[in-house]
Amino acid sequence: MRILTLLICAIVLITTGLPLINSAEWWIRIFDFPRFQIAILTVVAIILAFVFLKFKWAYKIPLLVILAVCLIYQIQFVLVYTPLYNTQAKDSNKQRGENSFSLLVSNVRMENEEKERFQELVKKVNPDVLLITEPDKAWSAAVSKLDVDFPYSIKHPLENSYGMILLSKLPLTESAVNFLVKDSIPSIFTKITLPSGIKIDFYGVHPEPPKPGTDTYERDTELLLIGEKIRDSKNPTLVAGDLNDVGWSVTSKLFRKYSRLVDPRQGRGFFNTYSVMTPMFRYPLDHIFYSKEFGLLSLEKLEDVGSDHYPIFISLNYEPDEDNTEGLKDTNAVEEEEVEEKIEAGN
Repeated sequence: MRILTLLICAIVLITTGLPLINSAEWWIRIFDFPRFQIAILTVVAIILAFVFLKFKWAYKIPLLVILAVCLIYQIQFVLVYTPLYNTQAKDSNKQRGENSFSLLVSNVRMENEEKERFQELVKKVNPDVLLITEPDKAWSAAVSKLDVDFPYSIKHPLENSYGMILLSKLPLTESAVNFLVKDSIPSIFTKITLPSGIKIDFYGVHPEPPKPGTDTYERDTELLLIGEKIRDSKNPTLVAGDLNDVGWSVTSKLFRKYSRLVDPRQGRGFFNTYSVMTPMFRYPLDHIFYSKEFGLLSLEKLEDVGSDHYPIFISLNYEPDEDNTEGLKDTNAVEEEEVEEKIEAGN
């Protein structure tokens, strides 16, 4: 047990320390994801070290203190996504009306054959807007059955798992499929017209994840380039999709702060959408961020549709005269410089 205990302590120290390095290397940034799991492992390490390490207290106490600091450090990331923390995005206190709309976001997984199952969920939930990530041509053909219910669309299926389809019951204008960082990774921009006539900006995104052979500069750059557009426009805005990042990562927090968007998960729950197959290692990778003009009506993680991601569903009210956020902060000079450096590094 002594060797096992030392091994677990070493894993905790390494996985806690590596993300402190300001680097976009995948083998560093990958440890931004399992903060909750590392916190649990740290508790195990503290118990095992206390019981099985027969060190002198002069050595044992410093180790236990370091492990306790690691635990506090990891918990402070994920605590934000529990009911113990204040919500940043406020609930709407108004009834649904002409300024209300709903959005369903789903990574369908290109290899997923359960297309009918997905379409049944769409009909059941009946969203106003539907964003599908990872569709190929087969998926595009299958979901074309939904066109009768969604007369407006932007379709860009791909065979590389980065295709994207946006279906809408609400009018879409000024639509474009953009390639901000790589020619193989599209993003969507459009203006959605609510029943009241108000137009809101919408960005659909699906950047690359950190994985062997790649770094995260391109993912970070894509998000921050969109953040730059949001800051310049000052329009009511939604950003949605599979961001391949967790809400508590340095990049995700910097992006939201820079673009002044809120995460409705804060203070409400993790709403882990990936992976369906690994319950012990699930993370919130599919996101919906929005600007201060919106009040939250509902937020749900929906049932499995055969993909490795769960769909996520949100209903919002456009309420420009309300104070719909709490504790929203702007970037400081150091963070502004960091944004510029990340954008330059990824281009």
